[in-house]
Amino acid sequence: MKPAARPPQIDSLPDEDLMILVSRGIVGEPVAELFRRHNRALFNFIAWSCQGDGAAAEDICQQTWLKLMRCADYQPRAAFRTFLYQIARNTLLDVRKSAYAQHEKWDEEIPLPGEEPSPEEEMNLRQNLHRVHQALMMLPVLQREVVVLRFFSELSLEEIASSVGTGFETVKSRLRYAFAHLRRVLEDAG
Repeated sequence: MKPAARPPQIDSLPDEDLMILVSRGIVGEPVAELFRRHNRALFNFIAWSCQGDGAAAEDICQQTWLKLMRCADYQPRAAFRTFLYQIARNTLLDVRKSAYAQHEKWDEEIPLPGEEPSPEEEMNLRQNLHRVHQALMMLPVLQREVVVLRFFSELSLEEIASSVGTGFETVKSRLRYAFAHLRRVLEDAG
């Protein structure tokens, strides 16, 4: 008689398998593991999309995870990260629509990293961060979105295309135009 097979360890399962468990109502450990793997990059994407408003980004990030836990019809047609970023993007769009309807505007402050620079370094850092932030905010929304997904959330071009519902070549084109625009703006400001 064979001994019963042990279930695999949660931390060794691929994201898609963890999400299948979540879709079946097993949310404890699978969601905690997915959160551990993806929350930092997800938060970074949302924070940039919220123009640096940490409180709004945290709220949207929580809403994204809650929506993920309620997803009962998950089918692993694409990478889990693609699925997660689709939920986040849709949540952001919902919040923007709501904010627009209420005529709210997010704060444009950018939090600084945790290091303690000298006052002069802090001033230079703030100026540089402000220039980069302003340049990113001047990008058309669709271009800014692909830049943030690529460089702050570290998604592949294929994952970005799937997340935003467009073609691979369109993503490449948006990145190319975004870089050209950023280069012009930053050179003019420098």
